[in-house]
Amino acid sequence: MSNTVLYLGTAEIASLALDPALARDAIQRAFAAHHAGRTLSKPKLALDLGPGHLFQAMIAASPDLGMAAVKWLGMAPVQGSGGANIDALIALNDLASGRLLAILDGNIITGIRTAAMSAAAAAALARPDSATIGFIGSGVQARAHLAAMSSLLPSLKRVIAFDSGRDSTRRFAGHAAERGFDVAISDDAEALVRGSDIVVTSVPTRPGFRPFLDPAWIRPGAFVTSVDVGRSWYSEGMRALDIVAIDDNLQQSENLPIWPDFGPMGSFDADLSELCAGARPGRTEPAQRTMFVFRGFALADLALAACVYNAALGARAGNTLPR
Repeated sequence: MSNTVLYLGTAEIASLALDPALARDAIQRAFAAHHAGRTLSKPKLALDLGPGHLFQAMIAASPDLGMAAVKWLGMAPVQGSGGANIDALIALNDLASGRLLAILDGNIITGIRTAAMSAAAAAALARPDSATIGFIGSGVQARAHLAAMSSLLPSLKRVIAFDSGRDSTRRFAGHAAERGFDVAISDDAEALVRGSDIVVTSVPTRPGFRPFLDPAWIRPGAFVTSVDVGRSWYSEGMRALDIVAIDDNLQQSENLPIWPDFGPMGSFDADLSELCAGARPGRTEPAQRTMFVFRGFALADLALAACVYNAALGARAGNTLPR
């Protein structure tokens, strides 16, 4: 058994400049294997201390990858900001021997894997000619999703940004403009939703938070990825959408419902494993309105951690730590 472990921090992972298409492919392969019964995972285990304040463990294993992983995450509200502090790490083990291979910063991997999951869903649910992408929330997830979605959909040319934090919105707008997008900042969430082919919502929870987005605003042919667990959207009108997908139906059935009046397990039209395996057709008509609701699934963290670990070995990146 090795007496060392590879540590990959934020800077080392960022230096690998992981191709969003490679990240998306890793997610698609892992979820297709999940549909075929070739993975093992447990629903996330959480200690909820209050709104936006929790500690959480997520675990998964993949014989195809020959690895297992656990992600440990803490979240706490930042007083006076309306936001939350999130800190995570991932421990990656060899499946056969149980040996600890690496410890990875979970924050940057969470950003990459979440956007890659949205892109994997968009491959089945978004129109390939989508031109305008709107962001409600302009933090880390907005940047990761811009990279992931533009890699999948080169037809995207225009970015609309909305956020209650004007400074973060301006920074994100500048980031998008530097990458060649036509950018607009909006103070009207309804207009943004009505005017976008792709909508990304990533609004953090906070005490007293209430939904403020109406599914009726979603234009024909649009795709929404709700990174914020659906919290920004009114439940009324959700059933009028043509397809509402979740990341994992079984995990969803063992957690509190996203929308209490949406229905029991089976209310979602598909989950990501079904879409990635082609077991459900995804979008079949150009005018369909579709949504992917992200809840977080350990298999995605494993898939991206393994992808980053292998890339780091090839690049000789990271730091070897003694045990």
